[in-house]
Amino acid sequence: MTDFREPAVKLISIERDERLKATSAFFVTSYEWLLRATAGAEENLAIQRKIIGGLKAYATLRADLKRGCLLPPLVLAARGVDSDVGQDTFALEEKINSVRPDDIYIIDGLQRTNAIRQTADELTDDALQEFLRRPLRVEVWLSIPFGALAYRMLLLNAGQRPMSIKHQVEILSMKLQEELSSIGGLEIFTSISGRRRTKAGQFQLAKLSQAFQAWLQGQPNVDLKNSVMEQLLADTAIEALGADIQPDGESGVRSGFKSLVEWMVFMDHRMAGDFRDFLANDSVLVGIAAAVGAAERNSGLRPRKDAALTLLKSQAEDYSADEALAVAEYAELRAGIDPYKSNVGDATRGLVFHAFQEFFISNGLKSMEECWRFAAGRV
Repeated sequence: MTDFREPAVKLISIERDERLKATSAFFVTSYEWLLRATAGAEENLAIQRKIIGGLKAYATLRADLKRGCLLPPLVLAARGVDSDVGQDTFALEEKINSVRPDDIYIIDGLQRTNAIRQTADELTDDALQEFLRRPLRVEVWLSIPFGALAYRMLLLNAGQRPMSIKHQVEILSMKLQEELSSIGGLEIFTSISGRRRTKAGQFQLAKLSQAFQAWLQGQPNVDLKNSVMEQLLADTAIEALGADIQPDGESGVRSGFKSLVEWMVFMDHRMAGDFRDFLANDSVLVGIAAAVGAAERNSGLRPRKDAALTLLKSQAEDYSADEALAVAEYAELRAGIDPYKSNVGDATRGLVFHAFQEFFISNGLKSMEECWRFAAGRV
């Protein structure tokens, strides 16, 4: 395929979303700009979502693209683009025109982008150049916070239900990585890199994405085959993110999930002995995140949850996190789960969820040893 020329983008409008505290810009551009700006984005998102390539509907779409069909607007998010530049139309167009692929996230239109790329690969010479010049409408959110973007996606899709919450969270995973990257002591890597955890503070993006979903839903195990449950969880997730999008002094928007990850990273660095990888276990992460997320939405439990996590952090500072969390007790109880009677993964997530929930309810008056024993009787 020939090299892309430097294409232009034309700003149509720019609007401020006062609910999300974010700015959206609408552009008309070309397929050429999209393919350059999103180069590699499909591979980034393929960490957790495979691009559909063989379905008949997408073969038909590629054929229609060659005939000049007009696509619905795509939705992107651009990192590092100051919304204030929108006061200068030329400056904003130049900024978007030169944006790097590493700073672009495809929010809505992954399959359409892939279809455009595949179609371009099938064309040559004049047909290719004509195709690359075809107009495309794109909406670009400028440096939008992760929580606001997730809220917008879930809210707009709630009535249409085109994909599950899990699917939507997976699409947002790369933006989640950006949101958490400022946490000190945290190193995030993807399954594509092939890296393995070798020290405290290292977490896989896929596991953090699962934890975020659990935090949204406030439940450790979910039957997504139940359509009623899926709708209830979608409503809960929207409520959780909506509550998170609140002005927090001069810092902009608070992030309950980011605060939880900060706590996890601190505790992970304070783990000792044979339990250094306790928080790297996906079932443990999901169980804790679900318990914290459920308490976050309960006005009575929220202050107890905050106080309990602070207490555990203080205890970890005094000796070690594995002692504060009584991980030895957890390990013994988990070893007693009968795989012939229970799904070990579901039971583990339930054990962790109920233990932390009980610790929150007791306002830290019960020890974690007592809470683990209590939880073992619930799973």
